[in-house]
Amino acid sequence: MMKRDVRFQRKVYIIMLFILLFAGVTQLSRSKFVLEFNHNEKNHQQYQMIKEQYLATETKLVAAVEKSERDYCLAFDGEDELSVKVKVNTERVLGYMQQPYKTIDLDTNSLDVKNCQAVLLTSSLDSVEYEIPDIVEYVENGGHLFWMRSDNPTDAFNKVYRKLGFVNFGYLEGKYGIGLSSNVLINQKGVKYDGDFIYNDIIPAELDDSVELLATTADQSPLMWKKKIGDGAFVIFNGSSLGGKDARGLIAGGISMMEPDYIYPIFNTKLFYIDDFPAPIPQGINDVIYKEYKMDIPTFFHDIWWPQMLKVANNHDVRYTAVAIQTYGDNVKPPFYNLGDEELHNLIGYGREVIKSGGEIGIHGYNHQSLQMNKEIADYFGYIPWEKAEEMEASIETILRYLKQAFPNYSVMSYVPPSNVLGHEGRQALVDAWPELAVISSLYMTDPFERSYVQEFEIGADGIMEMPRITSGYFDTDYNKWVEANTITSLGVFSHFLHPDDLLDQERGRQQTWKSLYEDFEHLLDRLHTTYPWLRSITSSDAAINMADQLQSRMIVSKDGQKLQVATNTDAEEHYFILRTNKKIGRLTNCSVQKIDTGVYLVKASGNDFSMGLGG
Repeated sequence: MMKRDVRFQRKVYIIMLFILLFAGVTQLSRSKFVLEFNHNEKNHQQYQMIKEQYLATETKLVAAVEKSERDYCLAFDGEDELSVKVKVNTERVLGYMQQPYKTIDLDTNSLDVKNCQAVLLTSSLDSVEYEIPDIVEYVENGGHLFWMRSDNPTDAFNKVYRKLGFVNFGYLEGKYGIGLSSNVLINQKGVKYDGDFIYNDIIPAELDDSVELLATTADQSPLMWKKKIGDGAFVIFNGSSLGGKDARGLIAGGISMMEPDYIYPIFNTKLFYIDDFPAPIPQGINDVIYKEYKMDIPTFFHDIWWPQMLKVANNHDVRYTAVAIQTYGDNVKPPFYNLGDEELHNLIGYGREVIKSGGEIGIHGYNHQSLQMNKEIADYFGYIPWEKAEEMEASIETILRYLKQAFPNYSVMSYVPPSNVLGHEGRQALVDAWPELAVISSLYMTDPFERSYVQEFEIGADGIMEMPRITSGYFDTDYNKWVEANTITSLGVFSHFLHPDDLLDQERGRQQTWKSLYEDFEHLLDRLHTTYPWLRSITSSDAAINMADQLQSRMIVSKDGQKLQVATNTDAEEHYFILRTNKKIGRLTNCSVQKIDTGVYLVKASGNDFSMGLGG
C-alpha cells in the first residue's frame, strides 16, 4: 500500500512539474510575442519621428552630396546616348556612396582635371582629345581616371592607348557574359556568368603585362582592368553595359579600386518578403502535391510548407516580412466586406508565427487588384482598373481594419503592390488612407515595358521610404546571382521575395515538386550565407528606419599619415561601411572591422566620428 502511495505521489509531482514547465514555456512564448509587438510599435514611433523631421527640412538630402574643393569629375557627352545613360547611372552610385561630384558636359565644356579628386569619363576619347596630355600628366602625378565605356579606336585613342594598357587592338565587336578575375564584385573572384543578359561592345585587345585584369568576357576577352602609371592609375571598362542598374556593382567596385584605402557607406541589409501571405488558401486538390503528400492544398500549406519555411529561416538567419491579402475577389467597388471566421483564424495563426519568429506583417492589398487606373496595364495582368481614388482608399481602410481584428495593438507599416504595379493615384490613396505607412517595396530593376512601379532606395517627398525588392523565387538563377552581386557590392543590400503558390504555378515553380523546390531554396540560402555571412537579417520596417537615416546623413573622409578618419552626422546607433585597403588594420576608435574578402572589410561604426590605423 505504501509503495502504491509513493508511486501515486511521484506521478502527481511529475504531472505538476509538467504543468509548470508548460506554463513557463507558454509564458516565454507569449512574452516573446509581446516583445515583438512592442518592437513594432517602437519602429512605428521612430519612423514617424524620422518622417516629421524629414518633412520639416527645407532642403531634402536624399541624393545630393555637399560639394568640396576636390570633387569627382563626372565627364559625359550630352549628345551621346550611351554616355548620358552611363552618366545618370553613375550619379546614382556616387549619391549612394556619398561621394561629392560635379558633372561636365563635354559637348559644351572642356575638362580641367587639376581640381578633380578623380575623373569618371563616360564618353569616347574623342570628347577629350585635346586634353589627353593634361590627363596623362594628371594621372602620372597621382590622379585617377575611370574610362567607363569603349568606342571604336580613333586618332584620340591612338594617342593614349599604350598608357591605358593596350598593346594590340581591333574594332568593336559584341561579346556576352563575364568572368570575374578579381573581387571588383565582393566575393566574386573566379565566378563566371555565361548568360546573354550581359552584353558588351568591346575593343578586341591584347594587354601589356603590367595590367591588373579585373574581368573578362565569357570567352576571356579583356573587359575591365587597372593600369598604374606613375603615382596614379587608369581603370578601364572595355564595354557598353554600365548604363544598367544590374551593373552598378561594377561601377562601385571600379571607383573603390581606383584610389588606395577607399571607404563608402552601405545599408548592410538582408530582407525576405513573402507576398500573398497570410492570405486565403486555395481549396481542393493539386495533383503534384497530392501525389507527394496525399493532402489537399490547405493541409499541405499548414502541415508541410509553412513549418519548413520557418525551419529554413531559422537555420539560415532569415526574418520574413509577410504581406497579407484579404481576398482574391476582383471587386473594385465599395462596400468591401470582411471574410468569415476561417480566414481570420488563418490570419491570426500564421501571423502570430511570423511575428514570433522575429518577422513582420505588412499589407499586399485588400484584394489582388493593383492600385492603378490604366486599363491597358490592368488588361495585361487580367485585372480591373480602379475608377476612383476614394474607392482605393476604402479598400485600404478595409484591410487595415481586418488586420486590427487579428492584431489590435500591432502597427502595420509596410506595403508591397500586387504584381509590383502601383499608379500615382494609388500611391496617394495609400498615403491618405494609411497614416502608419512607412515603406513601399516594389521593384528595383528597370521594367522595359513601363508597367511596374520601379524604385530607387530613397525617401519620397511625402516622407515614405521607397525600398525596392531586387530578386525573387525559390531557386537560384544566374541573372539573380549577377544582380545580387552588384547590389550587395554597391549598396550592401539583398532584398528577395517569393509567393507561397509559386509551387502551384508551372512557370514560377518550374514544374518541380515541393521537395525539389525546398532543396533549391535551402541551397539558395546556404550559398547566400556562405558568400555574404556579414549581411544583417532584418525586417522591412527596421530596414526603412536605418535606410532613411543613412540617406539623410553625410560623411567626410580624411587621411592623416597612417590614419583614416571618418566624420558623419548620422543619428543611428550603428552604421556600416565597405573599406578597401591592402594595408594592415591598426588601432580602431568607435568602430569594429571584419574582413569579408581579400583587401575588403566591413566597418561597423558606433559613433558619428570614427577612425582606424592603416599600417604599411
